[in-house]
Amino acid sequence: MSSVILHWMIIVSVFASEMKESYGQDPDNIVQAACAAIPTGGFVSVIRKQCGGSKTCATVCKEAGASMRAIYGNQGSTKPTCFNAFHFYYNARYLHPKKIGKARLAMYKYGSAGCHATYCGPNFCCCRA
Repeated sequence: MSSVILHWMIIVSVFASEMKESYGQDPDNIVQAACAAIPTGGFVSVIRKQCGGSKTCATVCKEAGASMRAIYGNQGSTKPTCFNAFHFYYNARYLHPKKIGKARLAMYKYGSAGCHATYCGPNFCCCRA
C-alpha cells in the first residue's frame, strides 16, 4: 500500500471520528442536558448506573455525593437525591445533517419512579445536590 493511500486513510478515519463527536453522540452530555431541563432546584448531575444489580438510582446518587460536590466546589446538599432516570439507547446511527424524517437517538424517561428501579432499565440517574 502506498504511503499516499495510507495517509488518506488516516485522514478519513480521523475525520469520521470527529464527525461522530460533532453530531452529539456523547450520552453523558445528552442525558445531562435532559436532566438539567427538568424543573428542579439545586445542582444537577447525571450519574451512570449499571444495568440490573441491586443498586437503585437513589443509592447511586447518594454514593456519588462526594464526586458531585467536588465539581460544585463543595456546594449543594451533602445528601444528594435522585429526581429522575433515563435509559439511553446506545445503538445511535449516523445521519447526514441533510437527512430528515428519520430517528437517530432514543431515550426512555422513567420519571421519579425510575429512581427506585433495580431491573435493567435506567442506565442514567438524574441527581440533585
